[in-house]
Formats: sequence, structure tokens, C-alpha cells
Amino acid sequence: MSQTVQTNGCNGKGKARQTTEKEMFEEFYDMEVFRLGEFYLKSGQMTPIYIDLRRLISKPKIMRAVAQALCDKIQNMQLKFDYIVGVPYAALPLATLVADILDIPMLMKRKEAKSHGTKQLIEGVYSKGGTVLLVEDVVTWGDSIKETAQAIREEGLLVTDSIAILDRQQGAKAKLEAINVNFHSFLTMDGILNGLIEKEQITKERKSEIVEHLAKPFTPKAN
Repeated sequence: MSQTVQTNGCNGKGKARQTTEKEMFEEFYDMEVFRLGEFYLKSGQMTPIYIDLRRLISKPKIMRAVAQALCDKIQNMQLKFDYIVGVPYAALPLATLVADILDIPMLMKRKEAKSHGTKQLIEGVYSKGGTVLLVEDVVTWGDSIKETAQAIREEGLLVTDSIAILDRQQGAKAKLEAINVNFHSFLTMDGILNGLIEKEQITKERKSEIVEHLAKPFTPKAN
């Protein structure tokens, strides 16, 4: 049932040159997406670097280029799926663009089922047994993807792959593999830090300190 995306450059207009990791880094750098300092994540963890991808929604051309880059990666990996779901709610604009470019049906997973109307947790038209590709923006531990995958599976759908713009490389890949979800990303924290070294925003020593900090055990606060 699941289909492998087979398009030229994923845009239907002939083979297109694909965006490189360095080019995406440069776009994000110019948008001041990378913030150095002391920030706190939703989990309560302090981080010396914050990746503010919410800024993308104000730059539609860049947002679409990012979606295109994810489509190219999806095509290159020959992922098979029938539906696309954005991890609620920050990834919804990105997932919408990916679904549009690929011409693949999109579904929406609510954070909680409605108390009125159809009271559905998953919105959209789908057939049980279909496969969902999860789309996220930034991934730290992978908890949001895990929660979304589990909810979707309970509705009779399959989840085998997930993709994000950035992997902060704090254990998400292993956590998701444990529930049989492959995790892919276009950028990694290691690549971002190397880029910041080239920009002379941090030193190699500071990179090591940041990596060490992010690798420290941390127990996310309860919701």
C-alpha cells in the first residue's frame, strides 16, 4: 500500500539542484536562528545554544526551500509512506509544505481528542493499515515524535520513519529506534557547531564544552 516518492527534484518541474547542509546553515545563520547564551528548553533543561526555527514562518521562501530540502532527502532515501503528519504543533507549517510538494495526503494529530463534533484524535481521511511519515522541526530526545507515533499507531496506522530539520543529537535516534521508528534529519548539532566555529562565533574548545553539557544526563520535568 505504501508508496515510494518518485518525483524529479520533488517539485514536478524537472531535476533541480539540491540544497546542501552548508547552504541551509548559511540561511539560518543570516536569520539569527542560532542563539548562544543560557536558554531553557520545554523540558526544563538549560542549554547553551538555542535553535529558533519558529523564525522560519516569517520567511516563506526559505520555509519552502527547507521543505524542498526535506523532500529531496525523502526521495534520496526512498522512504515509503501514504500520509504525512506534522508533530503538533510547531511542525504543522513545515509538514503542510512537504505534503503539498510531494502531493501526499496530510493528516493532523491533535494533542488531545476534541470533546465535541467527531471527537477524533486524528483529523483527515485515511485507511487503517496505511503508513505515516512524521515531520518535525527540531528534535532533542524524541519524546514528541514517540508520543505522536504511539497515538497514531493506536488509531490503526503504521509509523516507520520520521524526519526533522535538525537533530540536537541528545539521544533521539536511539530512543526512536527502540520503538521501531527510523529517525532522519537534514542538519545535526555537530554540523551547526562546526559552522559556528567557521564563523568564529565559538572556538573548538567551546564546542567541546557545549557538546559535554548537552550529553549530561537530564530528567525532563513532568508535564
